[in-house]
Amino acid sequence: MADAANFTTVPNLSGTSEETLLVGHLRRIQDHPVGQFSIHVHLSELRPDNSQQNFIRIAARAFEPLLANFDATLYVLSNHDLVLLCRDVPVDDVDQAVYKVRALFSEDPLTFGDEGSFEDRFTTWYDLTQKADFRAFMAEAIKLEEEANKRQKLDSEDSAPAASYSMAGKPLDPRNLAAINQRMMEVNISDLLRQQMAITIREDGKGSALFREHYVSMQDLQRRLAPNVNLFGNSWLFQYLTETIDRRMLTVVAHFDFESMPDSISLNLNISTVLSREFQTFHRSIGHNARKIVVELQLIDVFADLGMYAFARDQLRENGYRVLIDGLNPISFQFFNPGLLDADLIKLGWSKEFLGEVPKSRLDDMRVQVNLAGKNKMVLSRVDSEGAILWGLQLGIHRFQGHYADIIVEKMIAKGII
Repeated sequence: MADAANFTTVPNLSGTSEETLLVGHLRRIQDHPVGQFSIHVHLSELRPDNSQQNFIRIAARAFEPLLANFDATLYVLSNHDLVLLCRDVPVDDVDQAVYKVRALFSEDPLTFGDEGSFEDRFTTWYDLTQKADFRAFMAEAIKLEEEANKRQKLDSEDSAPAASYSMAGKPLDPRNLAAINQRMMEVNISDLLRQQMAITIREDGKGSALFREHYVSMQDLQRRLAPNVNLFGNSWLFQYLTETIDRRMLTVVAHFDFESMPDSISLNLNISTVLSREFQTFHRSIGHNARKIVVELQLIDVFADLGMYAFARDQLRENGYRVLIDGLNPISFQFFNPGLLDADLIKLGWSKEFLGEVPKSRLDDMRVQVNLAGKNKMVLSRVDSEGAILWGLQLGIHRFQGHYADIIVEKMIAKGII
């Protein structure tokens, strides 16, 4: 059993923000801060393509040995900053954890200053036994709490119809989660299923279908189930809800006519779903048609328990499925070689920030890394322009998915080349 101090296994379900918990922690120790110090890691200042939620969680995992072995508490703030509070923790051990996080984002300008120098914008250290440092950090924590409250208020007031997901309404909490989960088990979601094709572009300019990803429209689901609740404000509680979504989707997909289906399909599932009785029932119902299904697993879910992932991957393959790892960004290659996960396909997310900002030497390095991971496994997702396609082709990637890929699909179908 994992240590109870591990934040990844015991999420904050109280509904109280991490910022408020941090301020409360400081107030509890302010009269006796013996041995106490803190480190503020300013991940909120990373470039947008580097500050995705899954990378913040990967960064937070670098502190797990400290949380398990010492008196240390990690706060993952709503702006993506990390704050570590320590009491009598060896500084060398903290330095090692911070070094790992800095290395993860080593090509972001935020990390370019030397550690501890005036130019270092990546971390700020506070000796809480010193009154001046304590006052400075308490003021910073209170400011962060106020900013978090303002963001939450703005989110709740933002009901613009153009938003991908509605952030308005009451926050998702354990009480309304139970009611929403029950409604989810009863509602028909077949008309909420959407699909998007992933394609392979061959060197002769022709294309072929790789798979059609089937997913539930979360915006429509929210409107149907809980229009007055912000389903997406608490990522941990939303994770529980996605497991119910998985089960409902499997029920719908089990009735597909696979025999007449020309293309493979992909389903984005939790690893817990893959290992559930519901998935066993699904597999029995589709039989040999498992060969037409790609199961997409999120990188953050994989890292949560690599042993469980390996077991699920092997079980899926034995039953005829292909396995795809989703949620990667080019910065992932600095952290690990995704080819080591031994998946059949790897989905790399595109971001417009890549255009014009990556020097040729870095592109050469990334091309090598793509080859190591397996360029024939790579799918560049979220492509929204011709530039994204050309960027992928530079790296040897020939599989694409996204709105611009949809346009290519329509043209290829019109010309009869797909």
